[in-house]
Amino acid sequence: MAGPGVAMAAVAAAAVVLASDSSGSRLAPSVIAFSGEVRVLQPQGTRRPPEDLIGDLVGLRGRGVTDLAQALRAAAAQLARADGDERVAVLLSDCLRTAGGDPAAALQGIDRLHVLCPADGPEAQRTAAALARAGGGTSRPVAALADVTPALRHLLS
Repeated sequence: MAGPGVAMAAVAAAAVVLASDSSGSRLAPSVIAFSGEVRVLQPQGTRRPPEDLIGDLVGLRGRGVTDLAQALRAAAAQLARADGDERVAVLLSDCLRTAGGDPAAALQGIDRLHVLCPADGPEAQRTAAALARAGGGTSRPVAALADVTPALRHLLS
């Protein structure tokens, strides 16, 4: 992904992190960025200052290959350290992998995978929906920044 898709991913992650800081929130998010390699921007069980994390998020640039399987394995590793009964991951991706193995084979350790798909092409939407189904979750299209918050509310409610 590039441009608007990366911006939507940054907004989505920032929204979840900021919501988790509100009093009474049950959210304890990890934040992972990926392309050909994975970067854990906020490890499970830690809280970074929101301004630092958001700075890292808005500084992301879409480039290189997309290894979804590696990203999902990293998410599962973070979720293994989480408290709670259900391990939920939200993936913002066009799900069009260009490297690595089958992402559906990398879902072990994730109880529910939801996908926000910023690409409007039928192949991306179909692939995102199939991956979300394989992960016991749902897929929502997000065509613009304004779509991110309603989609997150739907997925996380």
